[in-house]
Amino acid sequence: MGNRMSNRMSNIRGTWMATVEQPKSEEHLPFQGKTLECKNQFFGGGILLFDGYWRGEEKGNANAELERMKLKAPYLKKQVAIRRIKNEDCLDGWKDVADKLIHLNHNNILLVFGYEEDVANGCRYFALEPYSATLYEYCNRMYDGAMPNQSQVLYQITNGIFYLHGKGIVHGDLNPLNVVIAAQSRPVRMKISDFGLSKFSYSKQLLEKGENISSEIKLCLRKYWTFSKKTGSLEGIKDATEDVIAAGCILFYYLTRGENPFGNDSKSILINLKKKNPVNLPRLDENHFGENHFAYEPIKNMITPPGKGLNRLHIANEKFKEALSLQVNTNKLLGSGTFGHVFEGTFNSDPVAVKQMLTTTAEIIQREMNTHIELNHVNVVKLLDVADSADNNFTHLVLELCGGTLTDYCEKKYKGPKLPPDELVLYQIANGLHYIHSRNLVHRDIKPENILISMTTPVQMKVSGLSFVKKTRQDIFSQSEIRGTLLWMAPERLKVNNNKPAELPDGTIKSDTFSSGCVFFYFLTRGKHPFGKNQVNVPGNILKNKQEELVSYKKNLAADDVNGRIPAGLIKLIEKMIQFKEEERIGLPEVIKKLAAVLYGMDKSKCQLRLVYSSLGGYDRISSHPTEPILACANGEKLIFYTAENLAIPFSNWRKKKEEVTIKLLNTYKKVSSLEWNINGTQLAAGFDDYNLVVWSYPECEILFQKKLPDFLNWNPTRPNLFAGWSHCDVFVCDSSIGDVITIINSLKVTSVKWISENRIAVASLWHGKIKIFEMEENNLTTTRLVKEFTHGKYFDNLEWNEKTQYLANFGDMGIKIWSMDDDKPIYSLELEEHRSEFAWCLCTGNGEEEGGIEMARKSAKNFTFAYASRGKGVFIWNPLENGQQPRPLFEDTDIETVAFSSDGRFLAAGGKKKLMIWSTEDWVQIYKVNVDIKKSVMNISFFTTKSTNLCENKFIGPGISGLFEFEFEESKISDSASEISTESDEDVMDLT
Repeated sequence: MGNRMSNRMSNIRGTWMATVEQPKSEEHLPFQGKTLECKNQFFGGGILLFDGYWRGEEKGNANAELERMKLKAPYLKKQVAIRRIKNEDCLDGWKDVADKLIHLNHNNILLVFGYEEDVANGCRYFALEPYSATLYEYCNRMYDGAMPNQSQVLYQITNGIFYLHGKGIVHGDLNPLNVVIAAQSRPVRMKISDFGLSKFSYSKQLLEKGENISSEIKLCLRKYWTFSKKTGSLEGIKDATEDVIAAGCILFYYLTRGENPFGNDSKSILINLKKKNPVNLPRLDENHFGENHFAYEPIKNMITPPGKGLNRLHIANEKFKEALSLQVNTNKLLGSGTFGHVFEGTFNSDPVAVKQMLTTTAEIIQREMNTHIELNHVNVVKLLDVADSADNNFTHLVLELCGGTLTDYCEKKYKGPKLPPDELVLYQIANGLHYIHSRNLVHRDIKPENILISMTTPVQMKVSGLSFVKKTRQDIFSQSEIRGTLLWMAPERLKVNNNKPAELPDGTIKSDTFSSGCVFFYFLTRGKHPFGKNQVNVPGNILKNKQEELVSYKKNLAADDVNGRIPAGLIKLIEKMIQFKEEERIGLPEVIKKLAAVLYGMDKSKCQLRLVYSSLGGYDRISSHPTEPILACANGEKLIFYTAENLAIPFSNWRKKKEEVTIKLLNTYKKVSSLEWNINGTQLAAGFDDYNLVVWSYPECEILFQKKLPDFLNWNPTRPNLFAGWSHCDVFVCDSSIGDVITIINSLKVTSVKWISENRIAVASLWHGKIKIFEMEENNLTTTRLVKEFTHGKYFDNLEWNEKTQYLANFGDMGIKIWSMDDDKPIYSLELEEHRSEFAWCLCTGNGEEEGGIEMARKSAKNFTFAYASRGKGVFIWNPLENGQQPRPLFEDTDIETVAFSSDGRFLAAGGKKKLMIWSTEDWVQIYKVNVDIKKSVMNISFFTTKSTNLCENKFIGPGISGLFEFEFEESKISDSASEISTESDEDVMDLT
């Protein structure tokens, strides 16, 4: 077989997926047809760690399904770490040890799946459980991924060592490199590794590296973690006391993020080990670690044990077990499900619900945790933590504690806070379920028992029961078997309930819509199923589309005052949700939109709107599409689009429209300083602060234009390929269809550029305070001529154009001036002495061609509403056709920096340092004031373009450069006057990423 591994051992469990060839160097290993880099070069005794695949028996669950691998039990393709040890470096009797290790199965021990020999090259290969990092990497800030909480880390490390000793195995070489973090598992676990196979400790390989090893790595040598003088060879080590001492040192090392209890350098550590004097240990009892830290006494006893001291490990393990942040009260059962029981408990001293699942249901646990841990929504029950039980028999899912279920409420067993109005309850259920769908998941088990009621007020409904959640692609999911509850299952799923797995058709998320429609009816009628009273008959009635209770309700509606409380519109909505045919069934986005319209039309004494902040971290700029509910988000590395079916969908439920686009610049990465759509949303331009300007087509995202140009730009109002960029001295008119600059306009000290027609462009210049109007020939855009010039005086930088009136306005130190193309002097002006900040013109829709034309528009006061922010004074509005041309103060504040009108002209928003205010332009009543808990001031406010009269569909880009605001519904407890709210709570902050 040449270099291939041969002499396969007859007792090996499983096989390699491909042959492993002898590496040409110690840094790379050819495997499965490609060279894989060494995962960690600091493994002692000639051990190197590589990535690979292994197919063997699935430990602890012979019938587990690994969907990612597309293979079925009992032979499964695993991703593993492959460890190579030279034959001469293996312990005598290594085979017996390896066979024993294969049968070890503990949450805190790195699993060994199998081994093979390479006789030709004198090596042995071991397939091990993969992991993410070592404790050394964590404590030296080289790993910042997921970690168990502090009490779990301490308990799991001692628990793993205690388990080894119980099996008669002494590790002998415990140090921070041999304690690893399995972040790919759920829960994240600490695991003990590297024992019983190599005869040498880290000393041999590390010393061979010489000067290439850092001082921190050298301090991981065995001699710095034990009192033993045997520091080179691990042969014959049988005294478990050395493990106890090393374990205590490791726990201290973890708590202090990288310190040894016996000293701060190699010399002092060796001296103090010899004296058995842990000079750094008192640090654990200092105030900054918390007075009387619970780990102080256990660690002290572990590193200074009298005699053998084996009992000290057991005592420490029990102490850490008592200190676990999660405590489960199995005497208080909250509920039971297919895969576990739910108990009351405490987590970090707070009351929680704890779902207890047997570790033998590993596949279900992994699926539920891997999906649930990523979900963060006010209407989805939160998974706070995942932890193993102390006896390792159970996995605990720590969930927020709720006051009851929808079933409890309808059966009059609920004793928690008052529920919101019925319409809002339905909205919240639909909102939570749609959020799950927006994350490319299908629930598959929507039922009243899985709708929880929060204990906090205002009450929120929360979707739970995520054991059957499955990934979708374009809202379709494959079915290996039917999951869910028959009583609430859609007909298309009931039809295939008896099919063989191979015959099951794909399902869609509309099966969840059907289930939620049934739940809606159940809630509104306080306990009735739309398909019948008798539960035994319900599945059959669903298959027959026999809506017994819904039909009965509609017949008795006129005569029944109790039933009559349900609006007819909601009954019609439910009918659309439970349509027999999927293609005729309404989708959740439309359900949310219709419920939002119902809520918006309700009496304000029952329901009101509140403003909610959604974060969009990691992006320099975000920009809304001019005609569709699409968000473009960009930083110097990538461009991503988020979308929703309609503007009633909360920002938290928007989903990625397509895969992210990698940004390729002409030079190194720089920050995105501008992000602008063209007039019809077919192109997107980004300016970078290193003078890069890129234009992409949309939705193809192909680069149409890329030049070294300034990052300020303005798109032409009618020609989708034409835009202008400007620097301090020049204006560059560009055509993205040819990917080039077509003409350059020279003008000193340019501060602002604005297209005012298809062929005309206004350029504001500080040179003598001029505004110059340039015109390009219709058939020859490369030729420009100066057609008009206005003198403003002093500094100014803002330009606005009103298409209705054909007037141009500018704002600066001298105030606001409004210009006509027919005059040389301003038509209207407002002189200001105070330092200006920013202004906005309420540009109502229209193009001057309606009845009355331009002349009528110029006489209408509604076309002349301005708002400006004056630093040091506040927010003012000014209308030259009203109030004797005097400005009107709206809000006094010294930190207001920006103002913006909604595209329909109905709202004005103003923002500053950690605050945002909104007024209705109809009567200038302040309808919201929100305190924003963000680091940066509110700036760059821009509204989505919408013709809707529904306030809840108003969304806008608000604080900082990566924040969003939107209106949501809540139960009303106040009058119609302006409300002041905070966005500091976690439930108000949603991250689209």
